[in-house]
Amino acid sequence: MTPARREAFRRAATRAAVYRRHIGIVAVALLVVACAGAPQRGEGPRYEFGTLQTMPEKADLERSNGIQVAHLQIFWNRYETSEGEYSSTYLESVKSELERFQRAGSLVEVSLGLHHAPSWLFEDYPEAAYVDQYGNRLTEAPNMVFSRTVREKAQRYIDRVARDIGLANFWAVRVGVSGTGEFSYPSTEDELTREHAYWAFDDNAQSPDRAGRPPSAPANPFPGWRPGQRDHEGKDFTEDQVREWYDWYLRALADAVNWQIEYYKSLRYDGFLKVLVAGTGYYPGDYRRAVEHYLDTTVENRLVPLGAGFFKTLGYVRDHRNVHVVPTSLVDGTGEPANNGCEATDRHVDVLDPPRHVPDAWSSMRWVTRIARHYDFALVSGESAGPQVSAYYPGVMSDAADQMRSCGLQGLMWAFDSNLYDGTPGSSLADYSAVISRYN
Repeated sequence: MTPARREAFRRAATRAAVYRRHIGIVAVALLVVACAGAPQRGEGPRYEFGTLQTMPEKADLERSNGIQVAHLQIFWNRYETSEGEYSSTYLESVKSELERFQRAGSLVEVSLGLHHAPSWLFEDYPEAAYVDQYGNRLTEAPNMVFSRTVREKAQRYIDRVARDIGLANFWAVRVGVSGTGEFSYPSTEDELTREHAYWAFDDNAQSPDRAGRPPSAPANPFPGWRPGQRDHEGKDFTEDQVREWYDWYLRALADAVNWQIEYYKSLRYDGFLKVLVAGTGYYPGDYRRAVEHYLDTTVENRLVPLGAGFFKTLGYVRDHRNVHVVPTSLVDGTGEPANNGCEATDRHVDVLDPPRHVPDAWSSMRWVTRIARHYDFALVSGESAGPQVSAYYPGVMSDAADQMRSCGLQGLMWAFDSNLYDGTPGSSLADYSAVISRYN
């Protein structure tokens, strides 16, 4: 993995939280799309274009310029200020924003902000925090992976949103686990400056029984073993056992995504669910080297502890119906040439053993799209990485749209709405409107 690619993921994984459905029936052709061009569509727009952190006051203007999707962010910590106590003032502000988007005729994509957990959750329930192999607690994001309590509290919050606002008002719901609401374990700036943290050492993660773990979360096969150790309980620890432990770590992460998908559907939500995938993640070669070194935190890839092995974790997502895989890395500067799109021959690349040129030559979104197609996800959408990851430039929106078209994506969300108005190069409302007119 090149330094540029590592830096792009690091910034994407640690930036301030990036607040991240297509009407009608998805064409059967999508099932066999393999990055070979735009899918065939029926009547209406071919792609869905939207923005992140959409400003309600811009809703009418943006809808008149062809932007169909507005992003609504709801914060758990602002809504449930104390356990079981909900802010009516905050609720009214959310309803007001939603109504403004709806009056403009926008499709509303929502983040319910499960990763913005209220402080009382960590204060009253210590098991809500992740714990690493050094005993450090992480409270930047709630432990949705190993804590049954966290999931129960989150489900109650989702139920309240469904009651007070109504999930049917949302065209799409965003799904993730990390502190930025994406498909990985959480990361912090502090964590990146010291030895890499594996967030699997709280009591529930280490317990051999299911006492405090979610019922669907897999049990740790080797409680007490820590990355880097060559023995366990007085016996030599083999590479096969390292692999078994680490695959458990990945399956546990994926279980938190499956839980969200299943819970929304249990509430009869039939809109789209968007699983957010940041950057490239690590490659099969990185995985093999990490296992060979017993996940030694002084030598292995920093993305390995984050569980960012999408070539494995996306295969653990069980339900594909109405589920979008969303690479949040369009125009992130990766690949050679930079920001390259997909090609028809990509379908022949084995994501479990890709050719040596792929890690450096392919852009992040090209790689993640190939993984999604490998696992038969019919729905893949894109999201620009944002200028804080890779600086925008004149023509950047056209490059993002070219990636969208060549990889057969459903559409793209532009990060961020404010960049349409603040003079960011290549990112004006006029630029976006022109691109949308070309594609729709």
